[in-house]
Amino acid sequence: MAPRVPHLDRAQVEPEIQSVYDTLQQASGRVLNFYRLMAHRARSLPSFLGWYPRLREGPLDLKLRYLAYVRASELNCVTHNSAAGRRAGVSKEQLDVLADYRTSPVFSDLERLVIGYAEEMTTRVQVEAALVDTLRRHLTPEALVQLTLTIAAANFTNRFNEALGTELEFEEARHG
Repeated sequence: MAPRVPHLDRAQVEPEIQSVYDTLQQASGRVLNFYRLMAHRARSLPSFLGWYPRLREGPLDLKLRYLAYVRASELNCVTHNSAAGRRAGVSKEQLDVLADYRTSPVFSDLERLVIGYAEEMTTRVQVEAALVDTLRRHLTPEALVQLTLTIAAANFTNRFNEALGTELEFEEARHG
């Protein structure tokens, strides 16, 4: 899919955003097209980058975070986060059967709860109170909020990318 809005290159953005591009380039070897589109609303990009990467920080196990993120992305027809999930400890087998998480023996009970929560947030929006209560028995309030923010962020980024036709980069291009 071709982007519906042109990507902004470094030379096309204001100096403040050039600095943001430089930081992104240094950190990961590239500036994702997602950010090159978001730069059209320049004042949003630094705020987003101040918040989004911090979702990794906190008590929620990174593997649980990525199981939720990848499942929400799958439900939005996006499969771009599998490599990051693998780096966080999600097995290839788990990724291959993620849609069958309810019955697959490769998931723990907590992993099933987390994936189910991602599914409900993504497809129904209104999450069953019983599911939240069950998650609260396994996660601290901070970890539950971190999980909720992670799923909301997955839905935000997926919908942003789909609406604007963002061309997603291949994971091999990343280094560092």
